[in-house]
This record gives sequence, structure tokens and C-alpha cells, in this order.
Amino acid sequence: MLKVSRIAILLLMTLVCAIYVPEQVRRLLVERSFSPFILYSSPLKTFLVRDRDKDTGQPRMTDLSGKEYTRKEFETALPMFFYKDLAAWGCLPESVDGVKVTYKKVAMNRQVLSLRPRTLSSPVVPLYPLYESASGFTQLEEPDSMFRVTGAFEFVDAETNAVDENRSARFTGALAGKGFVFPAQGIFGNPTARKPFDEGYFITDAKGSLFHLKMVGGNPWVKNTGLAPSSGIRYIGMDENPRREFYGLMIEGNGTASLLSWDTYTPTVLPLKGYDPDTMSLAVYCDLLKRSFVVTDKKAVRVWVTDRQYRPTASHTYLLAEKKGRELMKRLFPLRVVRAKGESGFALLDFNWSLEAWAMSLFCVALMMGWRVRQHRGARHPEDLLLVLLTGGCGLLAVALAGCLPSRDVVR
Repeated sequence: MLKVSRIAILLLMTLVCAIYVPEQVRRLLVERSFSPFILYSSPLKTFLVRDRDKDTGQPRMTDLSGKEYTRKEFETALPMFFYKDLAAWGCLPESVDGVKVTYKKVAMNRQVLSLRPRTLSSPVVPLYPLYESASGFTQLEEPDSMFRVTGAFEFVDAETNAVDENRSARFTGALAGKGFVFPAQGIFGNPTARKPFDEGYFITDAKGSLFHLKMVGGNPWVKNTGLAPSSGIRYIGMDENPRREFYGLMIEGNGTASLLSWDTYTPTVLPLKGYDPDTMSLAVYCDLLKRSFVVTDKKAVRVWVTDRQYRPTASHTYLLAEKKGRELMKRLFPLRVVRAKGESGFALLDFNWSLEAWAMSLFCVALMMGWRVRQHRGARHPEDLLLVLLTGGCGLLAVALAGCLPSRDVVR
């Protein structure tokens, strides 16, 4: 019985070591990397890069030719992005590319959207606040209920958890009257009161059709957008912006990224060749002169630039240096247990085995046997050999912490 208990304790300790030890070693050995900031300079007609010096770690600002810039020169060359600093210095240009520039015009035409892979793979609580879109006041107020869309549209009181049957029936009928088929496949919105106005939610029904829903004067406002992509709609990141050019960023099931146009609901497909929303981060920068799309993954930063009509004008790919120490990690630990895989927001235990660490496993086995022989315990607990052979240093650490059971002579 003691032997079974010891084996159970060894397995548990090995699991804990395989979770925490490789992570701490990774922090020591793997070089920390910083994604460079890359944007197109309209005045200079080239891309500017802000990265960190490999030797000193200090910010380094250059163009594609390698010419270095001071911070002030760098920001001056990007007036649409750093317009606040330029205005404070009194050097905001009067015009760029023949377009008249004022602080107000630059601010009103600025909009930034972003999407990380983690956003697409994270747990979601299927309860959403529905704000009053036409309250007559400048600030939105938090509602006292949440809604969900299952077999019907239901309002749930936040304090009592009771369903408001009357209001739920009105919204259910409004959706059904526009052709909505329950239950909902996806609900997309911007669930915060910290926005200039409210445009409600986009909801896909059981057939994949997209509907626009908001509350106006306490009553449901529903519109069938006519959109139903064959691959489905995976994500819509809404951004209520006074520009009112588009509702937000839409990702279809096949990975196509587009901007959902205001009122017409026409998707403007973005020119992002090779974009994979599951592994790449996306940033969209809109300004008075152009549109910039920055896609970042572990290998490169890709930037596409278009005019305001989304016609491509420039592009650049900036290759990232491979992190030092990654290959060494594969050779050090035969077993690593990670609690999150890739960019997922879900908690899990993922067992990663590395055959490249066989030499480390044999070294750990030899180390354990040498110590056991010296302690005259070479034949004790043969199961430890298999554990250390499969798990390497993590198993060896567990065996060292658990120790050996007392010999029969000691027990007597």
C-alpha cells in the first residue's frame, strides 16, 4: 500500500514540476522579444520602424534604408498618428499630400481596431446588456437586466434572475417578424457604456443570416442585413465611432477579414494575403489620408496600406528574428505540461513530449542510478527508472523530493 501511495505522489509531483519548472527555465533562457511598431509615413513615402536595439534594449527608430531618427523626428514623420504631440510642439503640418490638415480633422478621422487570436478562442458568458440607443442623453446608462438568445429572446433581471416575459415576447416577436430563426449562432456587440453612442448587436440566426438589433425608445429595432456568408460569421468587433464609416471588423468562417459598412452592411474585404485569425494579430489604423493594416505573428510583421477607397498603395514585410533558447528548451525537457495552448483563453493541461530530449533523459537516469548506487539503494524502486526516462529532469526532481521507502530491515 505504501508503494502505491508513493507512486501516486510521484506522479502528482512530476505533473506539478512539468507545469512550473520548464516555464521558469524558459524565462531564464528564451530571449524576450518585442514586436516592432511599423507604419507608413505619408510625408516621407516610406515605412518607419520602431524596434529595440539587440545589444542595449533601447528603442531604435529607422526607415527601411536603415537611417536612424530621433523620437521627435520619428513622430514628426507620422503626423496622422502622433498629431497630439505635434500640435503641442506647434509643428502640425498645414497640409499633407494636398490635403488640408487641422487638429480637429485629424482627430475626427482617426479610428483604431484590433483583434488578437485569443479573442476568438476564449470562454464567453452568454448574457449581454442591451443599452437604450435613443435615450436623449449624452451618456449611456447601464441596464438593470441582461439578455440571452436561445430558443427565444429573453431578458433576465440582474438582481432576481427572473425573466421579463412581456419584454422578452416583444423582442422575440420583432426578430421572428424579420425572418430570424431561433436559436442564435452568434451574438456580437460592444458591451460597454463607455462609448459615444450605441448601435446594439449583430446576431446570426440558426441559418447563419445576420441581423442588426438595438433598442430604440424601449422598443425593439430589427433589420435583416441580407448577409449570410457560406462559411458563416465567426466574429464581429463593433466600434461605435462618430465617423460612421463602418460598424466594425468582421471575420468569416474561412478567415476572410472585412469592414462592415455603415447602413448598407456591405463587407469591404481587406487585402490581407495569408492572414490567419487563429495565429495572427490584426490592427487596423484609419486616418485622414489612408488605411493601414498590420498583421503580426511569430515570424513577421506585415503591413498593407490603402487609400481611403481601400485601393492598395504600399506594403512591407518585416521578418522577426527567431527567439534564442527555443531549441535548447526542446532538448532540456522531454515532458512539458502547459495550461494554455497557443493563443487560447481556455484553461487546459496539454502534454508536450519532445523526442529531442532523449539525451537529457538518459543523463537523468544515469544521475539517479549513480546516486542510488552510492547510497547502496541501486535496486530499489525500479519504477523510478521508467518515470525519469519518460519525463527527464521533472521526474528526477520528483524522485529526489519523494525519496525511498524505508527498507524492510528498518521497518522491523
